[in-house]
Amino acid sequence: MNMYIDIVGACNLSCPSCPMGNSENLNFKKAMQLDMFKQIVEKAKGEGVGAIFLYNWTEPLVHPKIGEFIEVINAAGMESGISTNLNLAKNMEKALSAEPGYFRISLSGFYQDTYKKGHVGGDIEVVKQNMIALSEIKQRLGLSTRIDVYYHRYLDNIEEESLMREFSEALGFDFSTGYSVMMPLEKTLAIVERDPSVTATDYETLERLALPPYDDLINVVQQFPQQACTLKDDWLVIDCNGTTVLCCTIFNQTEYQVGKYLDMPLDELTRRKSTEKNCVDMCNRCAKKGLHIYSMYPNQSVLERHAVNRIIDFENRNSQGFTVDSEQLGRAGEVSAENFDEAQYLQLNEDVRLAISTGVFSSGYQHYVLCGRLEGRLGAGVFSVV
Repeated sequence: MNMYIDIVGACNLSCPSCPMGNSENLNFKKAMQLDMFKQIVEKAKGEGVGAIFLYNWTEPLVHPKIGEFIEVINAAGMESGISTNLNLAKNMEKALSAEPGYFRISLSGFYQDTYKKGHVGGDIEVVKQNMIALSEIKQRLGLSTRIDVYYHRYLDNIEEESLMREFSEALGFDFSTGYSVMMPLEKTLAIVERDPSVTATDYETLERLALPPYDDLINVVQQFPQQACTLKDDWLVIDCNGTTVLCCTIFNQTEYQVGKYLDMPLDELTRRKSTEKNCVDMCNRCAKKGLHIYSMYPNQSVLERHAVNRIIDFENRNSQGFTVDSEQLGRAGEVSAENFDEAQYLQLNEDVRLAISTGVFSSGYQHYVLCGRLEGRLGAGVFSVV
């Protein structure tokens, strides 16, 4: 099991796809004390936790003792890591010289005009200078920490990805990418359920996403085979007050907390996630819409292909000067659930019938949504047979 801890309750930026930018922060905002953290690490080690990462929603470099926190984890023989927007240089060397297992830099553009849309309040030129300084520190001290630049993909920053990759790799950093999704879970549910609390700014952010939680995408994720939620079962999330939270996608840490980590055994905290009524209700709402899939696997298989289709639509819209209804993106040429011909699809696709009989898929429609529509399978509707 891995543990994620916000050792502070605030962030220096206000990113619109993150709750620190799109939700009211009613959480405990002070910094965690080092003595409490030492007790947490000692207990976690005894309970078989293998790794502790110092981030979830907030910025770990805000904490003046970030280096000491990392040293405590390493001394316990556990894996450590941090993720930062790297707009702050004050505690950067302290963190890196403590040698976390990895040091992740999270960003969303190469030029400021693009970057400031996703990382509101940040300055990409400051980030670049800090990246250069970080590379120099690593070389000067002969450190082995892996530095990874994680590039958040939006519809309008894809062209700058290669520039940031080249810049990062020239500094000796690893580079990875992923499509941004809307967080936290409460916000995503509000969008899916058409709650009036969704703001105009939220909708502006959704227009930038390659994977907005619109009806077409929810239709896809709902068809994934039922599976346990690893975000709840395999990740332990703790806020800066030492309280265990239902999962990493939840922002309301007061309503969805299951107890102080130091006050009860891990087994009891885990049990409460699956028995406390408010937690069960939230998990059921999430799983019913397939949002645990949206949160866990936004950059794999069919969802990634969905994102690519939306990028193409976005490029066509910009080049041709017309507006596309975002809620229908990805549905062009697709047979809807109410018009899907289950019997015909199974008759024309023997391998799908076999896959259903062995439990790989629950229905022909599930196969069609996840695979068949992308493979050009026949039989989905009355116009599919040639």
